[in-house]
This record gives sequence, C-alpha cells and structure tokens, in this order.
Amino acid sequence: MPPSIKDISTHLNTHLDIANFEDGAINGVQITTTAPITSVATAVTSSLEAIERAVALKVQALIVHHGIFRKGDSYPLTDIKYKKIKLLIENNIALLCYHLPLDAHQELGNNWKAARDLGLQDLKPGFMYGSSTIGVIGTMAPMPFDAFTKKVEQYYGNKANAVSVKKTISSVGIVSGGAHKSLDDAVKAGVDCFITGTVDEPVWDTAHEKQISFLSLGHYCTETVGPKALADYMQKTMQVSATFIKTENPF
Repeated sequence: MPPSIKDISTHLNTHLDIANFEDGAINGVQITTTAPITSVATAVTSSLEAIERAVALKVQALIVHHGIFRKGDSYPLTDIKYKKIKLLIENNIALLCYHLPLDAHQELGNNWKAARDLGLQDLKPGFMYGSSTIGVIGTMAPMPFDAFTKKVEQYYGNKANAVSVKKTISSVGIVSGGAHKSLDDAVKAGVDCFITGTVDEPVWDTAHEKQISFLSLGHYCTETVGPKALADYMQKTMQVSATFIKTENPF
C-alpha cells in the first residue's frame, strides 16, 4: 500500500531531525494532499517552473529546499504566490520543505554530501547559522588551487567565482547557498579554501587580507546536492518513484 503524506512527512521529519533546528522556514508539510504517494519530485526552490513541472510529472508530492511559506508570513495570498498554491491544490500535490535540515544532514545534506563526493576526509561539523551548525570542514591530499577549482566546477556544473590566494589546497570548508559572509568563520577554522554559493564585493579584499582562497558556485547549484540525494533516498527507502527537477538557474 502506498504511503500517505503523513507517512512521508513523519519519516522525513525524523530522519532530517527538524525538531533540532531554529529555522525561519517552515519545515515539513506546507501544503497537504489526500492522495496516496506513489511518486514525488524534489527541487531546490518552489518556483512556478518547478511546480508546473511537478504537475506535468503527475507526482503527489513536491519536496523542496526553499518552500513557499516562512514563519511570520502575514501578507495576502495574491499574484504568483496564489498561482503556485492554486496549482498545487488543484492537482492534489503536497508541498514539503526542508531548509536548514537539508543543509546540515550528514548523509543527505548539501554540505556533507558534497564534501564526500569531492573526496574530502576527516570531516567535522563547522559554521553556525543561528543556533545550528550547518557546514562541514574536511581535509584532502594537497592539490593546486586551479586543479581543485576545475574539480569543484565539474561537480557542481557551474563556473566558479574564484579568488586564488592559497595556491595549494589541503583543507576546505563548505557551506551551501548564501554564505559568503561566513568567510571570516572559514579563516578562523584555518582552512585553505572556502566554498559557498554566493559572492559579494568584500570577499575579494577579505580573502587576500586574511590569506584564504574562495570559490562561489551559485546559490542554486550548491543546493542541488541535497534534493538530488533526497530523491535517491526516497526511491530506495520508501519505495516511491522520485525525480529531481533541475531548473536553469546560474545564480
């Protein structure tokens, strides 16, 4: 018998340990469904494109990193937000969101999964977001920065904004998404290179002044890792068909 949305959410809420995160996002079910769950889609963001493709795939649940609702939302359901919610409800598709839990998870998370895939070793938690530790620090055999940059670009499928300071890399910190302001924390951690999604003007000078190399691969691209892993996990663990919806977002 196919699982219900309650079965799916109870399993994921526990596995991703959502109770231990103070998050601005509303983790878990944001919109429910009455349908038995035989197929799901995962995506980075609950964009209109992702929702329309979920409808075309005829899934019963869409699981995202960035949901529609955040804590404290009070504005009316109008315009694009209304259109997204209407599409989901009319097609009986549930929406589930896992934000910080899908950054931090040591099996399926955006950061730990990327670290393992990139061959980092001696992994340990690092980098705080509020009261939660969401990133990872690891070591590797020494590699020239240019070669490491190519390896990272190939992994994420995007061109890096690179600041080459340390010419040889043997330790790395990773925080997916919009974490360029965590560069100072990477300096304190003593890593040779910090990988994240976003970049801003102060990074160039900070990296040079504090002697750390830096790579940004795009907020979106660095946060595809967890949703892809979650789709594989759902298919293997909950015996539902699962598809990752990739959208063309270079930022």
